[in-house]
Amino acid sequence: MEPHHFEEDGHRFAVAFERSPDGWICRLRRESDGTVQVLAFPDGPGFDPDDVRDSLIAGCRAAVATLGWAGTTRH
Repeated sequence: MEPHHFEEDGHRFAVAFERSPDGWICRLRRESDGTVQVLAFPDGPGFDPDDVRDSLIAGCRAAVATLGWAGTTRH
């Protein structure tokens, strides 16, 4: 699935989607500083079967407001 880009609260985000055996993994990256949040969306209720991509995008956009966006850490 192609990546998606959007703006929210003055920040630009990029989302990469990956299919897993049990659902979808979305890597949500804030482009201004490279901070990444990984979200998992299990298969089941909540997806529009005719448009899974838009369902995932809506979930990622909703998550932006509730996720803690601490600064980047290096290990």
